[in-house]
Amino acid sequence: MDDIAHELPLTPRKRKAPQDDPQDPKPPPPVDAILADPSAVPGPATGPSTAPRQSWHPAPNMWPTSLAFRPSPQKRPRLEKRDSRRDLPRLPPVRRLAKRPCMRPARSPPHPRLGNDLEDIGIVSTSDPGPATGSLLRLRDTVFTKSVSPSVVSSIPIDPNSTHIPSLQPPINRSTLKELDLDVIIRNPQLRHDLLFDPGLQFRPTATRRKTERAEKYWAAVTCELESGCTCVSFDLCAKPHPTVCACAHVSIPSLNPVVAFSPTLHVVTLRMPSRIRPLLDEFLEVLLLVIQPLSTVATAHVSPTKAQQAEHVVQAAYIRSVFDPALIEQELKHKLFDPSGLFRAIGLTLQGHCAPMRDHAVELMVQVAQTCAPGGGGSEADAVKAVRMCMDILELMKLDIANHQLQTLRPFLMRTSGQFELRSFKSRKSGHGCTFQKTREWLAAAHSTLLARAEPIPHHLYPPGHLQYHTLQRNQQVYLATLKGLTDLVFTSPSPANLISVPAAATPLSTLPTISSLPGYPETSYLDNARILLLSTDAVDLTALYMFLLLYRQLRLSGAADSPRAASGASADEWELARIKREIRDIGSSRLGYSFYCGGAPAGADVDTDELEKWRALKQSVVLQIAMRAKNGTAGGVDPAVLGLAQRWADCNVQHNSALSTMLRERLRDVVFHAVVGLAYPARDAASGKFAHIDFATVGRSPVAGPSPVFGTVTGMEALGEEIGTLAENISRLALIHIQTYLPLYEVEHFLDV
Repeated sequence: MDDIAHELPLTPRKRKAPQDDPQDPKPPPPVDAILADPSAVPGPATGPSTAPRQSWHPAPNMWPTSLAFRPSPQKRPRLEKRDSRRDLPRLPPVRRLAKRPCMRPARSPPHPRLGNDLEDIGIVSTSDPGPATGSLLRLRDTVFTKSVSPSVVSSIPIDPNSTHIPSLQPPINRSTLKELDLDVIIRNPQLRHDLLFDPGLQFRPTATRRKTERAEKYWAAVTCELESGCTCVSFDLCAKPHPTVCACAHVSIPSLNPVVAFSPTLHVVTLRMPSRIRPLLDEFLEVLLLVIQPLSTVATAHVSPTKAQQAEHVVQAAYIRSVFDPALIEQELKHKLFDPSGLFRAIGLTLQGHCAPMRDHAVELMVQVAQTCAPGGGGSEADAVKAVRMCMDILELMKLDIANHQLQTLRPFLMRTSGQFELRSFKSRKSGHGCTFQKTREWLAAAHSTLLARAEPIPHHLYPPGHLQYHTLQRNQQVYLATLKGLTDLVFTSPSPANLISVPAAATPLSTLPTISSLPGYPETSYLDNARILLLSTDAVDLTALYMFLLLYRQLRLSGAADSPRAASGASADEWELARIKREIRDIGSSRLGYSFYCGGAPAGADVDTDELEKWRALKQSVVLQIAMRAKNGTAGGVDPAVLGLAQRWADCNVQHNSALSTMLRERLRDVVFHAVVGLAYPARDAASGKFAHIDFATVGRSPVAGPSPVFGTVTGMEALGEEIGTLAENISRLALIHIQTYLPLYEVEHFLDV
C-alpha cells in the first residue's frame, strides 16, 4: 500500500503565476459533469488504487489533476500525462510537494476479505455465544433479519406447540404433579369412580414415547444452553424442522417471547427462545418444597397434619430456601462458578428423610453424579444437568408414593360416599352444561317397554320358577330390572358402532381406558362409564363372532360335506374338540375377532383405510381355513376344497355386520347374558328395610353364585361359551351395581319412565 502521507509533509502549496503553467487546449469538465460521469476525468488506464486517502471536499471551479510521487520499485507506475504536456519541463521535487492525496472519482468502499471456507480467522472466545472452535466464515455469510415481513410470516406457519421446539418448562413441574394433590383426588369424579372398579388402583408414572421424546429434547436444550448459550431452533420455509442455524450473534436472548430471525441466503427461519435456566431453577425449588411438605396445606377430617409435622415442614422449607437461591445459582452458572456438589448433598439428606426406603439408592446415585461436578471431579455441564434430571425424577416418584398412600388411606371413605358424590357431581354438571335427561329417559323407557312385552318370566336361581314376572312386580323393582336390561342392551347394541373400531384390544384393563365424557346415543348418566361400556361392547362383538364360527364348525362336522365316519353317523363334536377349535380360533384372531364383521366395510363414520380392511379380511379367511381343516376327520391335515369353499361362502354371507343370522345370534346371546346379570345383581336391597345392603365392589360378581349354575342350553350351541358368557356377565353386573347405587333414586322419581 502507498505510504505517501507518512513520508511527505503536507505543506501549503504556493500558487504559481498563470504564465508558469501551460494551458490545456481543452478546459476540464465542470464538477457537476464529473459527479454524474466519473469516467470523464482523465486518469490512469489501470484500476483505482486501494490505498487509504484523506477525505476531500471539491471546491467550486477547482479540480486538482495530479500529484508527484517519489519513484519506488514497489509502487505502482507513474501516471501518464496527456501528450500536450509531455514535453514541458518538470518542476523540482521540492516544489511538487503534495498538499493532499489525489482526488479520485467517487467509488464504493473496499469490501473486507473473507477468504475461503478452509481458512480460519482466529480463535473464538468460548464465553461468547457461538462455536467454541472452528471458523465463523459461514456464520458471517449468513445474514439474519430480525423483523420478518408479514408476507414471510404468513407463508411460514410455525406451530408454537411443535415437538421440534423444546418446552420452556421442565417435563416434571407443579402443573403435572397437581393431579396428585389430595384435594384434587377427593374432588375428581372419574378417579373416585374408577376406584370402585379397581380396588388396587395406583398412580404410576406415564412413559409414553411422545413424553419421553419431549423430555429428551428439553434436557438436551438445557445442556446446550449451559455449554454454548445457544437457545435457537430453526425451520425451513415449509415450517418443517431444520438443523439449527444459530442466530445468537445477531439476536439478543429474549426475556419472555421468542424472537424470529430470517436468513434469506439459507432460507431458514430461526427462533431465539428465552432462557430455560431460570425457569428450571424456580420450578425445581417449588417442586422440592411441594414434595417435602405435602400436608402443610391439607386440613381435612381424614388427613390432617399435626402441629409437630407442620413445624418440621416449615423448618425444612426455610433450610432449603437458604441453601437454594435461584438468582445466585443463575449468576454462578453464567460465570462458570457453580459447584452443585454441596447443594445436592444437602438435598439428598433431606429427601432421604421423606422418601420410602426403596428410593434411597436413587438418591445416593444422584448425589454421586453431582459430586463429579466439584472442582477436580472431572464433571461437565452435562453431568450437572443429569443430576438435576435425576432429582426431578425422584421427586415425581416420591409424589406418586405419597398420593398412593393417601388414596389407600381414604379408600373406605371414598367408596362409602361414592354414590352421593357422583350424583351431586352429575347434577352440578347438568346445570353447568345445560344437560338434560332426555336420552336417559328414552333409554330406560325402551328397556321398560321390552320387559313389559316379555311373556315368560325372568329366570333366577334364588326364586321359584315364574316368580319374576315383570308386569306383576312393584314399581321400584321394575326400575331396578329395567336398569339391568338397559345396560345389557347398551353393551350388545352400541348406539355408536363406529366407535367400536377405535377401541383397543379386549385384553386392555378397564382402569387404563381413557376418559370419554359423552358419546352420541348414550344416556347422560353413563358419562363416567362410556369408555368402559365401549370395551364391554367389543367383548360382546368378539363373543358373537366366536359363537358364529363355532356354529360353522358344528355344521361342517354334521353335514355330509365333511366326509368322515363321524359325520356320516351324525355324531356331534365332542366337548374337547369344541374347546380345541375355540382356542385355535382365539389364537388366530387374538387382535380382535370381531373385526370379521367389518370386512365388507366399516360402519358409517368410522375412519378405516383399505389396508386395515385387508388385514381383517385375511384374519377372517385364516379362521375359516382352520375350521375347514379341523372339520375333516378332526385333524389338521389337508383341506377338502369342497369343504373350504362351502365354509368361505357361509362366512361371507353370514359373518357380516347386521346380517340376519348375526343379529339373531347376538340377540340370543344378549338374553342369556341378561339372565346371568340378573342372577348376579338382583336383589341388592334388604327385604326388611328396603335399603341397599352393603356391597363390596371388590368381590361383586366374582363370588360363586349360590345354587345351581345357569344352564345356557345345549340346543343353542352355547355350552362351549360358558366361561366367556360368565366373564361378560360379571363385568356388566359390577358396572350395573355401581350405576344403580348412584342413580336409582333418580330413576325412581315418579313419571321418570314416561317419555
